[in-house]
Amino acid sequence: MDEQGDLNTRKTLQFLRDTEAAAQDVLISKQDIIALDHRRQKVREALWALKKDEKADSKTWISVGSIFVKTKTDKTKKLLQRDMKQFDEEINETHLKLKDQVRILRDLEGHPDLRGFDLKPITKEAQAIVNAFSN
Repeated sequence: MDEQGDLNTRKTLQFLRDTEAAAQDVLISKQDIIALDHRRQKVREALWALKKDEKADSKTWISVGSIFVKTKTDKTKKLLQRDMKQFDEEINETHLKLKDQVRILRDLEGHPDLRGFDLKPITKEAQAIVNAFSN
């Protein structure tokens, strides 16, 4: 094989490695989102069960690591709500990271940018302005 063919082979192999690594990052991020959402759903179910069975001054058993602790139900609800908020933030961060990873993968594959893929949700303030003008 001549020197030019060897160079083309190395470039092709590097391109395939880069593309495979980018695709792997996308898949890992998708799996992370699924796992986080599953955990968030479990917390949501626990909150719902606590709200359904409300008793004044009641206590609830919760798992903290590998031990169980009996705490006031109100405190338990606050902990679960904090966990829900944390899961929401982690999922949103992973979604943003996933968008960048997909963009990188599409660039490597030579695909054009996705139109509308970088849209951000409307803020509450902007929604209030839209609602004010639509009435």
